[in-house]
Amino acid sequence: MTADESLMRECIFLAGSGKGNVSPNPLVGCIIKKDGKIIGRGFHKKFGEAHAEVNAFTDAKKNGYKPEGADVYVNLEPCSHTGKTFPCTDLLVSERVKRVVIGTKDPFEKVNGRGIRKLRKAGIEVVTGVLADECRELNKFFFKYVTQKLPYVTLKIAQSIDGKIALNNFKSKWITGEASRKYVHKLRSEYDVVLIGKNTAKLDNPSLTVREVHGRTPYRIVIDKDSSLPGSLKLFTDNEKEKTFVVTGVSKKAVTEIYSKNIIRVKEKDQKLVLKDILKKFYALNITSVLVEGGANLYSQFVKSGLFDDLYLFIAPKIIGKGISSFNDFEISRLSDAKNLKFIYSENFEKDILIYYKNVHRNSTDNR
Repeated sequence: MTADESLMRECIFLAGSGKGNVSPNPLVGCIIKKDGKIIGRGFHKKFGEAHAEVNAFTDAKKNGYKPEGADVYVNLEPCSHTGKTFPCTDLLVSERVKRVVIGTKDPFEKVNGRGIRKLRKAGIEVVTGVLADECRELNKFFFKYVTQKLPYVTLKIAQSIDGKIALNNFKSKWITGEASRKYVHKLRSEYDVVLIGKNTAKLDNPSLTVREVHGRTPYRIVIDKDSSLPGSLKLFTDNEKEKTFVVTGVSKKAVTEIYSKNIIRVKEKDQKLVLKDILKKFYALNITSVLVEGGANLYSQFVKSGLFDDLYLFIAPKIIGKGISSFNDFEISRLSDAKNLKFIYSENFEKDILIYYKNVHRNSTDNR
C-alpha cells in the first residue's frame, strides 16, 4: 500500500463515523499532512453542519499548525457550490494548500468534476482515483441517490439453513442468534429507513429500533395498502412513534386516526401498490437508503422487480422443514429466469453465517 492509499484508508475510516447522521449528504473524511506529519483530521458529522474539510482545518489550527503548503486527503471530491455551507474548494484555495488527493469524483450534478477543475485552475496539484472502489462503496447510498434519483435498497433476511424465515404458523422469534441480531441493529442505525410489510407488522409486532448498539433509530415505514393495522402495535405506541410512517394507496378514501399524520400515498396497480412509485416517493422525502426487513411477500416483490441493490443473508444452523420461505411469492418457470447475485463476502456470527451479495443486474421490470 502506498502512502497515499494508507491515508485515504484513514479518510474512509473517519468518514464512517458520520453514518446515520449526514443523509442525504455523503460520508466524507479529511486528513491534512504537512512536513511528513498529520496536522489535522475531520469528518462530516451531521447534515447541515460543517463539512469534513472545514473540520480538518479547524483541528489543525486548534493545534497550532498552519495548513499552507500542506497535502490534503479526502475520499470525495470537495464541493464547489454553495448549499447549506460554503464551497470547500474555496477553502482549500484560500488556505494555499499544495496538493489534494481525492478518492472519487462527486457524481452530484452541481459538483461532478467542477471542484477538481477549480483546484487545478488555482495551481493546486490534484491526484484522483486513490482507493476509488472502496470510496464508492462507502458512499453507495449517496451515489445511487444522486445518479438514479432512487434510494439504495438492501434486503436483510434471517433464515434457517433450509431457507425458512418462519414456521407455518408464522412464528419466527428467534431463528438467528444474539450476535446476528446485534449486527442488524448496527445496520439499522446506518440506514434512513427500515421497511416492512403489513403481515410482518401484524404478526411479529416488531419495534425496529436500535437497542443493542449505540446509534439512532431510523424511520420505520410499513406498507399497508388498506390502512387496516391496529393502533396498538409498538410502531404506533412506543417512544419512537413519530418516526413511523405508513405507505397506503392513493385511492384509499379514509384512514384511521393513527395514520392521519405520517402517511405516504402511492399508485396502485392490479390490487397492489407500485413498488417503483414507493421508492420515488422515498426519494422525494430525501431518503437515500432503505433496509427491507420482511416479510416473504415484500422480499419477493423486490426480487421480481429487480429494485434492490444488495442482500444480507443470515443463516442459522437450524432445519425447520415446512414453513415460510424467504421468497415464498416469487416463482419462475425457467432456470434462465433465476435472479443471479454476486457473492461479496461471508462472516461468522457465533453459530450463524452472514453471506453478503450484490445484485449486479439491476434491470428493473417494474418501470411504471
